Amino acid sequence: MRLFLWLAIFSIARPGLADEPGRLVSLPEAFKTLVNPDCSHCRIEAGRRASELRDDDRVLCWIRGYSDGGAIPLRFFLNSYRVISDSYGVFVYDPDAGYARGFAPSYDFTFYGWRNGVMVMKHKDGTLYSCLTGLAFDGPKKGTRLEPLPTLMSDWGFWLKRYPGNVAYEMFDKYKPLSLSKTVNKDSESSRGALDKRLAEDEEVLGVYEDGKARVYPISLLSKRGVIQETIEGHSRIVLWYSPTKTAAAYRPLAFPPGDGNKEEPREVTLKLADADPLAPFVDSETGSHWDIAGRAVDGEFKDWTLQWLDGTQVKWFAWAAEYPGTSTYEASETSK
Repeated sequence: MRLFLWLAIFSIARPGLADEPGRLVSLPEAFKTLVNPDCSHCRIEAGRRASELRDDDRVLCWIRGYSDGGAIPLRFFLNSYRVISDSYGVFVYDPDAGYARGFAPSYDFTFYGWRNGVMVMKHKDGTLYSCLTGLAFDGPKKGTRLEPLPTLMSDWGFWLKRYPGNVAYEMFDKYKPLSLSKTVNKDSESSRGALDKRLAEDEEVLGVYEDGKARVYPISLLSKRGVIQETIEGHSRIVLWYSPTKTAAAYRPLAFPPGDGNKEEPREVTLKLADADPLAPFVDSETGSHWDIAGRAVDGEFKDWTLQWLDGTQVKWFAWAAEYPGTSTYEASETSK
């Protein structure tokens, strides 16, 4: 029902990602894959399932593209279908490793199993990919990496209020809400390797991967600061925390104008946490415009401009460290620059 299907873009993986076979548990029958579900919009589906959708329902959101992105309630979709292969993206949910994220659109992926405690999906050509990194570790495309899709985690109530026109999957009666599990899947757990003891096994972090370098920001630190700005390998980076929905996201502090044909040049911005607008608590020093956690300005001179998203995922430490053994960690002693 879309005008076109984006093509997945593959790139050669860079150093710093786990590319060894690892402990692989093959169990493709464990979860069905949802392919190309019918689409609607958030405001419509909010009415369709008003008695079942909750404000605190966790949702995986893609934050760029048609209708400014979309939202997928975990209980109704990704908790049952751990992989969704769609023309908006390939979306995955790995509760045991504590993350959900997206990759460039394709109809060709299915759930396969686990490796090093991280979910694995399979392309129709037989290539196996880490659902956390997008790295192909076995098969015809071994060594390539899927194109990441700008995504973050949020709550249904907030997202509906902020982005009622976002894309949502049509919530037919067959999509039954399934409570999120509080126990670890034994097959996933059995695939885990040795623990990197720099942080606690299940500590939640925002992992960011850029230019072949991985770095984590412990949520325990980020949540206290709200904004972390630093320079990595000569590139500025800003990491944001939105407390009401417990959402973390990383961006290049470079604002781009709306519209594909807009010829205005991108502009650098400096953000700080102000709390004046509960839906968009970040303010730039240059114009006083307010920005939300999706990296979009809601008012002022920069209204509808967007920040450049960086490949970041909220995840449990053990999983990130297993996939990125060379990762660096942001320390409490460091100060934003």
